[in-house]
Amino acid sequence: MKLITLIIAFLGFSVISLHAQSNDRKPVTTEYSVNIDCQKCVDKITKELAFTRGVRDLQFSIENQTVAVIYRPDRLSKDVIEKKLKDLGYEVSEIKKEEETN
Repeated sequence: MKLITLIIAFLGFSVISLHAQSNDRKPVTTEYSVNIDCQKCVDKITKELAFTRGVRDLQFSIENQTVAVIYRPDRLSKDVIEKKLKDLGYEVSEIKKEEETN
């Protein structure tokens, strides 16, 4: 009987733990204003960020001078992304979403 109770308790804690972790694993998108003006800039950033742990995708707009980074926040932070872009020599600022600014 004690064994069954222990197994049920263990399973319950496992489910709760997995549920809590699943929220952190959901990719998020952060958009940055970056002074890019050509395909060479896009290639340079792609080479640095594409294989960074946690990065899922990169989306560029040379016309608007923006870089959207889709990443997993449990593996990568905004600070690290910004630092990598600045280390490449770019001026970087996060573009806040409307809901974040209110």
